[in-house]
Amino acid sequence: MNFGIFSYVATILIFTGLAILLYLAMRLHFARRSAQLSKSDWKVILFTILIAIVVMSLGEWIALGWRIWAYNPEKTFHTTFLGAEVETYLFIVFVSLVISIATLVYARREDRKHNTANNL
Repeated sequence: MNFGIFSYVATILIFTGLAILLYLAMRLHFARRSAQLSKSDWKVILFTILIAIVVMSLGEWIALGWRIWAYNPEKTFHTTFLGAEVETYLFIVFVSLVISIATLVYARREDRKHNTANNL
């Protein structure tokens, strides 16, 4: 069996998966109410993922149509959805998820620092 077809997916899962695991580990370690994301935060994250899928799918479609880049069939599953490889959508979802969570967590952290500095 050729494991080369899993290289693109493995790269995506390793880098985005490590970031998600780090978030979960930090959340479990600190276990504060302030470390948890609210339902409205998760709505923002899902909205961001949907916007990213639409925008990146359009960009992917244009790039593949103009032959700006192509996929190596030996490194992917060679399964397309809406003209792009399935791994591309996996990449879009995971990267936008990680970036959204990081943005919300660090924005909350900066707000707390700003509020404590103003209270002194």
